[in-house]
Amino acid sequence: MASIDHIEKLDALDKLSVVTYRTGITLFGITLIVFSLAIADDIGFILIKNDYLMELALALFAGSSAMSAANLHVYDKKVRLIITWSAWIGLVLLITIDSEILAWLPIGFLCACFSGIALKESFCFKVIGLKAIPFLLCISILMLAIEVWLIAIICLFLSGVIFIFLAIQKWKMPLHFDIGNKANYQI
Repeated sequence: MASIDHIEKLDALDKLSVVTYRTGITLFGITLIVFSLAIADDIGFILIKNDYLMELALALFAGSSAMSAANLHVYDKKVRLIITWSAWIGLVLLITIDSEILAWLPIGFLCACFSGIALKESFCFKVIGLKAIPFLLCISILMLAIEVWLIAIICLFLSGVIFIFLAIQKWKMPLHFDIGNKANYQI
């Protein structure tokens, strides 16, 4: 966790990694809302009549996860490994699983990544609901697996709104807050 007293000098790659990480968080919030709308459209709960909304949501899942996982700034290498590898496993499964019945599985790994990110960010921000993200995403994945659509939609939508509020807070702060002290990173 960064100290507000320490201002790390950032090079261009540091700045790019922070901007990419924050963009991934922002995109993930949007993704959860788009995904909840895609599910609602698929089950006929709302009528958007967009055949590509689900494909868009899955592409956004992949992009946002890769952006944030590849640029995660966490001092402890074990924690960093767990969070990033859940994203990479989810991305591989997203590419390889062709069954709609098992679509919840890769999304579950991607949501595990962002659950870790939400917990990491909850140490720095007092965003309402941020600590509930792992619970909400876990419930939504379970509901997707057993096809209880309405609860899944509600949990995904709420998580998306919370992530968008987090993204707004992240974009307000200086870039060096995300990096912290480079000397503290375990390699």
